[in-house]
Amino acid sequence: MNVIRFAGPAALTFAILASPATAQTKAGPEPPKPRVSEATKQKAAEQGANPEALVLADFQKRIDAYMTIHKEAAKDAPPLKETKNPAEIKAAQDALGATIRAARAMAKQGDIVTPELQNKFRRLMYPVVAGPAQKGTAEREVQADVKEELKENTEERKEESGKPVVLKVNATYPPDTPLPTTPPQILMNLPKLPEQLEYRIIGKNLIIRDVDANIIVDFVPNAIQ
Repeated sequence: MNVIRFAGPAALTFAILASPATAQTKAGPEPPKPRVSEATKQKAAEQGANPEALVLADFQKRIDAYMTIHKEAAKDAPPLKETKNPAEIKAAQDALGATIRAARAMAKQGDIVTPELQNKFRRLMYPVVAGPAQKGTAEREVQADVKEELKENTEERKEESGKPVVLKVNATYPPDTPLPTTPPQILMNLPKLPEQLEYRIIGKNLIIRDVDANIIVDFVPNAIQ
């Protein structure tokens, strides 16, 4: 009897100790914590503005500055004509890309998507990629659809055996490598881009690609937590 009485509490104790670890294993990644620079906080205090709004406004200014370069480069590059000829498309992209690359010779990762913007993007993407959602809810279904689409993108790149995408500002996106689709649920949460630019997800990274020049403008490493 003593053995039976001892085994009961011991098993209960083990269950209590083990349950948090089990719960932790099943739980998804923690949401990224907000990281707003002191400079932004001070500016927000001076202007009586929302710091988060200032972060997104800064992104828009940086995109506008890039588009100024893009438009100036387009004036000097051969005009982009409507064609289905891959060689002609590539030649036009290469010419525009070379001009933009020369104008941004010193550009580096984070010039457009700054560290606090990278944090903002990760937080914007988190709810539809890895955020908490109860089984059977619409949020859970959205997450399942997004994960399935991202998985298909990865499998397609492997099947096509194209060149790997080099995550580097001003790098050319490999012409023979499939362009992964970006789930609309993610696009809805991100700041809108001009039609000359687009978001693409490579693995867990988010890139901003210049469509006309086929170059990587900037990127967010580990955008998907």
